[in-house]
Amino acid sequence: MYPNVDITQFTQSAKAIQKLLKDATTISTKIANDPTFAKQLMEKAQQSKQEEVQKQLQSIGIESEMKISFNPNTIHITLSPKKGESPCCQLTFFLYWR
Repeated sequence: MYPNVDITQFTQSAKAIQKLLKDATTISTKIANDPTFAKQLMEKAQQSKQEEVQKQLQSIGIESEMKISFNPNTIHITLSPKKGESPCCQLTFFLYWR
């Protein structure tokens, strides 16, 4: 027989990830619909300007903690809850540019 489950953390994680999904949608929508923004982002990444890529993405209203890395083929973005919030979940996605 299995013990009773406690879904408290599970449901809190599901609620928290909705904020991360919102930020991921904001990022992907901006890149998809603003060619100037997309071009600037790629150029900064190509020049390994990590801090500038971070600032550009934060400038569109991203509230989540964000870790970014990139290589010649992709940008990798990991979103986490803001500092001070429960570290209950993460959302990582890759956008390919080659």
